[in-house]
Amino acid sequence: MNDEFVTEAIANDRCLKAKRLLDRFESELHAELSRVGTEMQAAQPELFESDAPANIKYKWNSGTILANIRDNLPMTRINPETGRQLKLNISVRWVNPTDWGEETDAGALCAACYKINNDHADDFEAVKEQTLAGDWDVNFGPDQFNNAAGIIYIPVTDATELRTATDHLIDHFEAFGDHWGEESESDE
Repeated sequence: MNDEFVTEAIANDRCLKAKRLLDRFESELHAELSRVGTEMQAAQPELFESDAPANIKYKWNSGTILANIRDNLPMTRINPETGRQLKLNISVRWVNPTDWGEETDAGALCAACYKINNDHADDFEAVKEQTLAGDWDVNFGPDQFNNAAGIIYIPVTDATELRTATDHLIDHFEAFGDHWGEESESDE
């Protein structure tokens, strides 16, 4: 046991304060992701199962990315090649900036993101092409979890940027959400 470290953690409730700070941070991000999911579903209600519940999860240590808080919302659409149901994945994640070709002095890159799990690569490329041809301030990167063709993200450094980024991603999903997959036979 490292006596100095343990003593410092106990002193003035430092460890307890750190845990409370993390719990509050998770609660704030949970509320924001819940809002984003609700607004994305409201923007394209026909793309989602009715009353799709939020299933927000936190992962503060991952071999794939540094950390994330995410939600997966089941969609009514499928990948026509595989028949797999699509899921809207919204997240705030921390990655090594070089993974997405970004440069930052901050160490980890924090970004607001969305992707369509189980999507078809052609759909992702079509959305990317149309987005880049328009006036959208979003970035595209590889999906480190390999369950989507790619990810749409906006780097953030503070709360104001996070809210602006998530609002922008909601608008992007409203414009392009129906570009992924096709209706399942049960929905036709």
